[in-house]
Amino acid sequence: MHLGVSLGVSPRESLRDWMSFVGELEEAGAERLWLIDSQLAMKDVYAGLVTAALATSKMVLGTGVTNVATRHPTVTASSIAAVSELSGGRAVLGLGAGDSAVYALGKSPTKLDEMAAALTFFRVVLAGGSGEWEGREFRLSQQLPPVQIFLAVSQRRMCRLAGRLADGAVVMGPAQADLVAQQVRWIEEGLAEAGRQRSEIEVCGVAPVSPTGTSGTSGGADVRAWAVGQARLLAEVADLPEELEAHRSELVLARERYGFGEHLSTRAEHRSLLSEELLAMLAIVGPTQECARRLGELRAAGVDSFIFPLTGRGRVQQLRLLAEEIVPRLTEAPA
Repeated sequence: MHLGVSLGVSPRESLRDWMSFVGELEEAGAERLWLIDSQLAMKDVYAGLVTAALATSKMVLGTGVTNVATRHPTVTASSIAAVSELSGGRAVLGLGAGDSAVYALGKSPTKLDEMAAALTFFRVVLAGGSGEWEGREFRLSQQLPPVQIFLAVSQRRMCRLAGRLADGAVVMGPAQADLVAQQVRWIEEGLAEAGRQRSEIEVCGVAPVSPTGTSGTSGGADVRAWAVGQARLLAEVADLPEELEAHRSELVLARERYGFGEHLSTRAEHRSLLSEELLAMLAIVGPTQECARRLGELRAAGVDSFIFPLTGRGRVQQLRLLAEEIVPRLTEAPA
């Protein structure tokens, strides 16, 4: 089980300081870095990945996630190829329909058919072949190690698409085992449609964890902004589970008052919009033993590895707590 972390390069953080920091993350146990692509809220994702490639030796480096609405796919392919070259083949491409990077420009997320075309294009081009995009053929001029492609998913159609075409699925949404199990079943439907085996895809669960009393925060303070971002997306879902439907008004409020310029910031004004009850559904908050228990439930639901958002101050300390006290409890027993 790989220990992944998700974060962005803060506008207040110099890229030189970022290089030093990402080296500390590797030393503290991070095996994968998923760097957020949100151009108006954070520094450039590829600048962050390139500097991370120079500062690390083992950690896998990926976009977490990028999209095809703000960059042409050939630009993305060329950029992730540079990260792959500098890192010695440690790059992965995390792709999604588009969230803060897209909404902040007044654009809409990419439709399912275009996402399928994008996955097909990247699979071919990043393996050294010639891929088609909007009726034209493109090929990268440089040679590079093959780059795996992970698709961010939450709803059924996107989950099935990942099962058909992706190397991995980044599962987003509430940290509830029953809902994650449903998402995994949808991914498996896509695998079956494509004649693929379960072993041909990795399911990564995004799990915002806030062990009570760590990082100088009250439980949940460091994951509130992340949870509000998820609440905003859930407001668009018509058929919610009953326990989430009971919080429909909160979800709608999160959508209406979300500030994209403060995306995921622990200082964001929108971080106070959720009740404690809804926060507990969207994130994992509590003593370390309780956090481990809930992560174990997600693993039993079909999650192969985790991506932990690191936010606010004390991010290295957060990672060490996860790596040393929480994750080991999950690897002691099979899912």
